[in-house]
Amino acid sequence: MTYQKPKELQRFQLVVAILASAALVFGLWSFAWYAMTSWAQKEVTDWVDLQRSLGAVVAYTSMETSGFPTGIKLTLTEPRYEGRALGRALTWSSDLLEVSAKPWTPWRLHVNAPGQHQLNLGNGAGRALQFVGQAKSLEMDAVLGGVWPETLDLRVQDLQMSGTESIAIAQMRARFGHSPTTQAGGTGMSLRVEGDDLNLPGLLPRTLGDLIHTIDLALRVTGAVVPPSEADKAQSSLVTWRDSGGAIEVEHLKFRSGPLGIAAGGTMALDQNLQPEGAFTAKIEGFFQVMEILRAQGIMREGDAVMATMALSALSKRPKDGGTPFMNVSVTVQESELSVGPLKIMKMPQFDWGLPTTAGEPDMAQDPTPPPRDYKDVKPIF
Repeated sequence: MTYQKPKELQRFQLVVAILASAALVFGLWSFAWYAMTSWAQKEVTDWVDLQRSLGAVVAYTSMETSGFPTGIKLTLTEPRYEGRALGRALTWSSDLLEVSAKPWTPWRLHVNAPGQHQLNLGNGAGRALQFVGQAKSLEMDAVLGGVWPETLDLRVQDLQMSGTESIAIAQMRARFGHSPTTQAGGTGMSLRVEGDDLNLPGLLPRTLGDLIHTIDLALRVTGAVVPPSEADKAQSSLVTWRDSGGAIEVEHLKFRSGPLGIAAGGTMALDQNLQPEGAFTAKIEGFFQVMEILRAQGIMREGDAVMATMALSALSKRPKDGGTPFMNVSVTVQESELSVGPLKIMKMPQFDWGLPTTAGEPDMAQDPTPPPRDYKDVKPIF
């Protein structure tokens, strides 16, 4: 009854117990890592299959798994995507795409896209725009959902692409959120975009050129925002969203391109012809320079440009320190007409959703050669 194990035996049993426990923990962790890796792979392959079912082409040469034991890393070689974005045909390919996650949160994916990228964009005239280049940093964090991710955080730094034209981004961050279960009145989608020195051909009206000096946009979309199916295109989704009272609330917008600077906020929606309408309050710099560009390019009629300049001059203010003149005005878009303050400025271009509108579209044709300027041929303002 008084027997005691020799110390050597006690030490041996302790070592065996520690090794057995470590082996058990290692085995359990290996099983858990394998299960979570399979989960992450399924998230990626399910999203790929969904995009293919919607008509897109998604392909890669191989998918390799690594990162054990502290992480999950999926390396896709030669990834390629071909589909549509913002109404344009889009083809993207790269050398490498790295998708990583933590084993305890495999649904939160971190995407890194080093190496060279190739981008082809259709411009709507039968000619594709081709770009080739790379970025110092191109990363994204996402939680995948249905067609659209539930959350997405894209960060780009020092992107340079050349080809048909040049694309350059000094730095940009875009944060997107989507809630597929939101009903009328709730926030179905949110977007925040911040960036400096963005050269994006074709994104802006030709009046302003291609360079965005700075942008800070925060907006939320109220109502149920449902991605369109391949059969419905944009019709049923847009009409359902509009008829349920959907709107876009621009919480704030700070924008500068060329002479134009804007700080604004307001609300937008779609009218019966699926064209934008809305009301904003804005502080505008460089308005008269933009009017002159519109007149010179024939986008505004001579008399309209002169009357707008004269009528709104009374609203212009100059800072006490002698800075750039500005205006604090209301800006409205209604029946495809843009108004600044009480003055109608111009007809807005029609958004083509690939659908016939319920009313005839206004004739937007302009004489390519503007008439000579005649300040006497102007209607009286007062």
